[in-house]
Amino acid sequence: MAASREGDREAPPASRRRPTGPPLPEVSPPPGVEVRPVRPRDARQVLALVRSVAAERRFIRMEDVPWTLRELRRQFRRSWTREGARIVAVADGLVVGDLGIKREEHAVLRHIAELGMSVTRERRGGGIGSALLAEAFRWASWAGVEKVSLTVYPHNEAAWALYRKFGFEEEGRLVGQSKKSYGYEDEIVMARWLP
Repeated sequence: MAASREGDREAPPASRRRPTGPPLPEVSPPPGVEVRPVRPRDARQVLALVRSVAAERRFIRMEDVPWTLRELRRQFRRSWTREGARIVAVADGLVVGDLGIKREEHAVLRHIAELGMSVTRERRGGGIGSALLAEAFRWASWAGVEKVSLTVYPHNEAAWALYRKFGFEEEGRLVGQSKKSYGYEDEIVMARWLP
């Protein structure tokens, strides 16, 4: 396309094909664990879980959780929509993992959803994160999402390994992105295209 007026520039060439990701791993929840959309009655346990992970000050952005039970119960009435999903892992009646995934709002980013998750310290490394991610990708496929993105702290090696297992690739580094109580943390942007 030629510039039409002095000072106008040509638009950069666009990639016309959608990238595709590798197949997703076959994953089942660990024995005795149910992975499902969150329900309003789960609000108290989800709040306690996220507060406990936030108190560690190492794995998620939040250090203080601003949500109220009332807000969560209201949000959890619609936990699986075309805009997003909130998914929990439940073992022996207790919420041991929580994942939120939400479609981007800007028109040119609607094909992307961003996710974040928390797993109780006692259940990390036992397949809860994998089961939550598998369900998040089931939602993404259902909702017509083409790409899933997230950020992770550089020191969170277990999360890195989990995301790589699901085909996420590093797309960049946001230097000093999180201002935590102890200083600044970089965030690594990771993403993967759906198959």
